[in-house]
Amino acid sequence: MTDSRVIAELTLVHPELVLTPTIEAMPEMVAELEYQTIAGPDAYYLFFEASGGDFDQFDRLVADDPTVSEPRVIIDGDDFRVYRMRLNSTERLVLPYAAELGMRVLRAASGRDGWIATLEVPDLEALQAFRTHCRENDVGFTVDRLYHADGDETAGTTDVYGLTPIQRETLLTAADLGYFENPRGVSVAELADELEISSSAASDRLRRAMATLVEQTIAR
Repeated sequence: MTDSRVIAELTLVHPELVLTPTIEAMPEMVAELEYQTIAGPDAYYLFFEASGGDFDQFDRLVADDPTVSEPRVIIDGDDFRVYRMRLNSTERLVLPYAAELGMRVLRAASGRDGWIATLEVPDLEALQAFRTHCRENDVGFTVDRLYHADGDETAGTTDVYGLTPIQRETLLTAADLGYFENPRGVSVAELADELEISSSAASDRLRRAMATLVEQTIAR
């Protein structure tokens, strides 16, 4: 039986996201979220596994990182460390909302362009709702890849519906801005401004994306 679960790989970006100052200063070090817990109303703790760089430098950067406090090494391995840190502000903490939408966080790790989150999503409506939530909190949101959990993926060139990343982002942006509502929330020109492209390019992307969706879904 084919596994119908959909996996979304996202990039989340904001200067106030946890450990972002440290990650930007030391991009060779990879921090991966292991666990998170609430110890009290104002005490949110995160556990990270760090690897790939100089731990002394990492410790110095973490000590001055405004997004966290109380860093403590829990496990000191040969080539990795596990840290417990207190999150200083939950204002940009968006992944718990993904769980509220029925998503399961499979992995969250630092990347050169931000935090890379791998989520199991129940449907595309939930993914769109999460995208809206991120935008409302000024957190940059990019879908890098979308595929079935059975391994039928497309190496980032197209998604499960045959869309290219650009087409997918165009459709999600259009839906988020109300382009498909009646009456429309935005015009093609306003959508183009949001995407920072010309009106003709936005119209062409929409036309090609919709044609692909029809061919890959109801036309089959």
